Amino acid sequence: MRVAVVGAGIGGLAAASGLQRAGAEVIVLEQAARFLPRGSGLSLFSNGFAALRSLGLEEPVRAVLAEGPPSVPIGTMRADGTMLAAFAPATVADLRVIDRTDLHRALLSGLAPDTVRPGIRVEGLSSGTLDLGPSGLLEDAHVIVGADGIRSRVRGSHAGDPGAAYCGYGAWRGITDTPVVLPDGGETFGRGERFGYMPLRDGRVYWFAVRPSQADDLPEPGELHERYGAWHDPIPEILAATDLSRAGYQPTERLAHPLRTYSRGQATLVGDAAHAMPPTLGQGANLALEDAAVLVSLLRPLASDPDPREVPARLSAYDKARRPRTQRIARQAHLLGAAGQWDSPGVAFARDLALRLAPDRLLDRAFRLPQRWSPPD
Repeated sequence: MRVAVVGAGIGGLAAASGLQRAGAEVIVLEQAARFLPRGSGLSLFSNGFAALRSLGLEEPVRAVLAEGPPSVPIGTMRADGTMLAAFAPATVADLRVIDRTDLHRALLSGLAPDTVRPGIRVEGLSSGTLDLGPSGLLEDAHVIVGADGIRSRVRGSHAGDPGAAYCGYGAWRGITDTPVVLPDGGETFGRGERFGYMPLRDGRVYWFAVRPSQADDLPEPGELHERYGAWHDPIPEILAATDLSRAGYQPTERLAHPLRTYSRGQATLVGDAAHAMPPTLGQGANLALEDAAVLVSLLRPLASDPDPREVPARLSAYDKARRPRTQRIARQAHLLGAAGQWDSPGVAFARDLALRLAPDRLLDRAFRLPQRWSPPD
């Protein structure tokens, strides 16, 4: 079976590796000419590790992770340092925070040489043919996997593409240049602002800072000190330990509307191309890995003995397996992100009071439910 994966992100590389291991002939088309360090991190949970295990990728990823979960309390705080809600140790027992660049390298290591073709931009998809612009056309793929993010050209070629919607806020993301000793971890709420931080395996800290903004804002890094410099420790130390000129800022977006289907004919979508959501629950990468694991499981019987007539039915089964779960989690992430951005003093006070008075198990439940997932047999 010949498979063309569009996009060399987490979902695309994971799907490519799994299908290649199953015996498929795979190419990955990536518009970037070369891969650069991202300077950001992400969370992996038990469902993400279950997907990696199913794909045969857990070992190389574990090799670049801390052996255990963060050794500090994890929860939600107020800007003055008051703990509003704390996660039970069991909720974060499988949590590992990884430098996105390290994860990318680990996934690349599972692919045969020359699988990834950099510097190729897909312009669109029509009748099973990928338009590669100056590079020509690609017509002979049995399966096309759109793993090309929220502005997916594969998804955009289908009628009914909802496009991206701005969430009303953006975020800086960075990693400290040196280790920082953390007394805790998690996320701090202000009024319309948030700051989160978690340790990496080598003591450096991955952090993010969220602010309300217009979609086209390009804030200066100096604004970080103005907004968060007086927040509780260790936030000022984290900022001081980071070269802020290298901190990336992006508007936060999601799909404007849920898709009616992830699959059409011989093409299907994974990751942000299918269900882009705010990073509130830390599940974006995990769901992309789940997508890859389910897709590989369904296509494995065709990998070395393809029957083009069976492909649409297999991809339809993938859609039915993935769409309800991913869209439910996307809705939850959007609602939680919106609540975190409340800037009215009275409303923000009520939110914080509710978090402080509510049993911690309610917050635990919100983060445990997405982790309850097993790959198909």
